[in-house]
Amino acid sequence: MRDHHVLDQLRQDPTEWHRRGMHAPSEIDRIVTERLGRRTAEPSYADFFVAV
Repeated sequence: MRDHHVLDQLRQDPTEWHRRGMHAPSEIDRIVTERLGRRTAEPSYADFFVAV
């Protein structure tokens, strides 16, 4: 069970997601919230290819 606790901690660290070339879930939530506030429904390259 100790490994499960360690994985939960790693999942909460945005650096671990970035290390694997992904956005952290909190960042995706922010992107979606910002996108829903705009008039265009289509994603843009800027949504995915930004330096973090």
